[in-house]
Amino acid sequence: MADYKSNLRELFTPNNERLLAAIQITKGGSGKKKKLSYICVSVTLTKPASAMISKIKKQDERKGDQYKKQKVYDLKELRQVNGKSTTGSSTEFDLVLEKTIIRAAALTLTEKHTFLGQLHKICNRYLGPTPQPEFLNIPTNYLEVAYSNMEHIRNSSNQGGHDEDKGGDYHAITEQEESDLDRMMKECDFAISDAEKFVSSLSKDLNVLDGQNIHSIMGSESQVNSLMLLLDKALGEVTSIETQLDEYDLMMGGIASQMGQMKNQESFIQITNTNHVRLLDELDTVVMQLDLSKGHIKALREGDLSTDSGIEACTSAAEALQQAMEVELPHGLSQLQAVVEQQKLFAELRQRFAKRLFDFLGQVFLKQGNENSIPTIKEPGDLKLPKHFNYHRNLLPYRHLLLWLKKADKTKHTELSTCYTKSLNRLYTNEIKDFMTNVKTSFMEQAITDMETYGSSSSSMMLGTQDKSSSKLRSASKLFSGSRLSLNKRFSSSIKNLSGSQTSLKEKNKKFGSTQSLAFKGMGKKLKAGFKNKNNLRGSRESLASRISENEVPSYKRFSTTFREVLAEMEPVCQEEEVFLVRFFNLNVDSVDTMMPGGSDDELDDSPKGVEERKKYQEAQVTKEIRLMMTEIFTVVENELAQLILFGKELDQYNTLNMLVVIGQRVDYARQQSDGSFLAKVLGSSLVKVKTNFDDFSARKIKDIDDWNLPKGKKCGVLPFVLDFENFLELSENIFRDSSRRSHIDKAYKYMMQAVIRAIGRNASESQKTPAEVVEFQNYHHLNACLASFKIAALDQERKEVKNLYNDAVHRYVNSMMGRPMEKLSNFFEGVKMIMEGGVRAEEVGYQLKFSKQELRRCIKEYSGKDIKKGLESLYHKIEKHTAENDNRLQQVVWQFMQEEFISQYKHYEDLITRCYPDSSIRLEFTIKDVLDYFTNIAMSQKA
Repeated sequence: MADYKSNLRELFTPNNERLLAAIQITKGGSGKKKKLSYICVSVTLTKPASAMISKIKKQDERKGDQYKKQKVYDLKELRQVNGKSTTGSSTEFDLVLEKTIIRAAALTLTEKHTFLGQLHKICNRYLGPTPQPEFLNIPTNYLEVAYSNMEHIRNSSNQGGHDEDKGGDYHAITEQEESDLDRMMKECDFAISDAEKFVSSLSKDLNVLDGQNIHSIMGSESQVNSLMLLLDKALGEVTSIETQLDEYDLMMGGIASQMGQMKNQESFIQITNTNHVRLLDELDTVVMQLDLSKGHIKALREGDLSTDSGIEACTSAAEALQQAMEVELPHGLSQLQAVVEQQKLFAELRQRFAKRLFDFLGQVFLKQGNENSIPTIKEPGDLKLPKHFNYHRNLLPYRHLLLWLKKADKTKHTELSTCYTKSLNRLYTNEIKDFMTNVKTSFMEQAITDMETYGSSSSSMMLGTQDKSSSKLRSASKLFSGSRLSLNKRFSSSIKNLSGSQTSLKEKNKKFGSTQSLAFKGMGKKLKAGFKNKNNLRGSRESLASRISENEVPSYKRFSTTFREVLAEMEPVCQEEEVFLVRFFNLNVDSVDTMMPGGSDDELDDSPKGVEERKKYQEAQVTKEIRLMMTEIFTVVENELAQLILFGKELDQYNTLNMLVVIGQRVDYARQQSDGSFLAKVLGSSLVKVKTNFDDFSARKIKDIDDWNLPKGKKCGVLPFVLDFENFLELSENIFRDSSRRSHIDKAYKYMMQAVIRAIGRNASESQKTPAEVVEFQNYHHLNACLASFKIAALDQERKEVKNLYNDAVHRYVNSMMGRPMEKLSNFFEGVKMIMEGGVRAEEVGYQLKFSKQELRRCIKEYSGKDIKKGLESLYHKIEKHTAENDNRLQQVVWQFMQEEFISQYKHYEDLITRCYPDSSIRLEFTIKDVLDYFTNIAMSQKA
């Protein structure tokens, strides 16, 4: 086999590289002819040196031993060397580079392992601190193979001595060696021509040198003997020193064992002392935490809960007890006998003090609830609820004890809360019922006074009851004038009779749904006769209004003021009690459970969103608990407010308007303060009832308007429901001005307005004595004036509609009454107009025999100014007869429309004469000025 390494070396030397390792590999599988190639590892001779891995391919054998580099890789790219097997006979191996893998198979297993061992050493030498490649599945002895093995491989391959392959290192000769070699070659220049002579010369020189060495050795024998003696003496000294060292070592061994024992003993003592100190600290901590002073124990057992000092001592003792019982002890300490006994003492103190506190506060609550169980007699005008400030002030010092009781014994705390709500419920029930009875009494007595004052008047609008309801009110007043020996009986009897009176009022006042609307019934026969004397009706109403403004406040205002006072009294009571409950029973976020439904303490969400949701849940729970306690205390409030609302409704339907405004304001304010409070809930429920009453009231008013029928065979003017609607607007505007409930009344206005318009049209069509147009324009005129005066924005569209209906009715009436004031002349010009429409020109009309100038003059002579004036006077009397129920102002308006219509016809005739009969000098026998004088004189004469 040729020496392939020598040939390969010649490939690297010209490139200033030195070959370090090489291996012959096969590529291609089981065929007969395998392709041979080589993997070489070389290093550059330049500094710094860098190692390379080259893949060499041998050219065709016919061209000689020529080699060519296929690929070259930097050794730094090598990541892994895989020998495939550590024990098997596989000659395959893999070189894993950064971007590729070289898969090869050596000719022999020994060559494979030797090459991989050399590669391992080269990596260790030339890669330095850079990451080393990983060598897998290679025997460890080959990774440390000696250079002698490589020399053996070279000899077995018939490779001559090459210094470069020893150990894989190559060293060039020095300059001195090179000069000596040159000198020797010059002295023996015959060595090339005569090798034997050169060998003989070298042997002689060697013999000479050997002899000189022997003589030198023999000459130095004495020195050698002296050196040997010195060595023997040194050995003796060494032996002596070793003996002493052995003795010292023995001594040090004993000291070391003693020092070890001393060190262990000192460590044990130190650990013992540390344990003692820690045990004392732990015991001191336990004793301090579980210690309860004798003063605290005495306060818990015997402390006076009725004095301020006793309450303070008991509070301090209870807090100290709670802190001691909440101490968390390690498991071992909690089993100590002293600790167990102390905890038993704490449990006994907690149980006894909780029972004593429960009994004491229970008695206080019961006493508070029973103190006002018998109501005191009050004057009807005294609309004041008792204040509980003193009770709250006396109970507030116990709030810390209640908080302790909630932690110590939740069952007793719950029972105590229930006892408080029941006792206060009894107290507030009596107080509020007495208060409401006094309010109703005040209303009844004032109603009876109003009836006695204005009952005989035909315009008693404030009460407006009929004889039967008046007699019942008087009988009810007698119940309040007697002695007050039994207040409860007196109140129950009065309210029972009052209820009967209210029922009668309701039945009698069905027509217009209010005692105020009964003003029209007070007019009696005048309304049924068609309201012939409108001036008397207005005078009666104005007289009543002046009497009310001078001497008396209107009933709806009195009720509104009193109703406000009632709410103003009840609201502070509820609010103060709610504030007290929050403080006394510690109803806040800190006292509720932080765990939300369906969760556990280990699953608490500490994210900002989770904390916010948990906070909202806690606030909702607190609000719910407060509202529950308030509901249990004030069970009577909602019912009493409902009864008062019903009472006001039965007393006067118009009171519903006041209650809607007042309660609406209170609800808005309460919701601004706390939307979930008990007061907001109760007022909201009352508002719903009042709104229902208001809707019923509006529906009843609309039904009364729809059901009203004009008496047969009677003349009429402004219909009663129109006047009632006017009164309703005036009253409602006074009540709802600047109110947040404005939308409710505006909605009712629209429905009532449509009902009034429908009723006017229906009754006008059914009128027998008064023309339908007169009924319509009289009522529409009155309704339009009413809407214009109040300027209600919600009724702008309806006002426009009424105005249009009014104008339409007036025009229809004028057209029907005016007719043809100059009938023959009117017929003549109608014929003229017809032939002009048939195609005859205006200037040719006069040539028609039927419409000649002579015919026109004959028609004009029949209508002199005197005849026209007489006809207009007759027309005015008819108008006056039709509009007798109204004032002259409406008559003058109608008369003005008549005048405009007459002048319009006059101008129309003049225009036709001018167009059809030009230059004929034909004129009517009266002028527009004459017409204006006729109308004016007729109107003035009637006023006179």
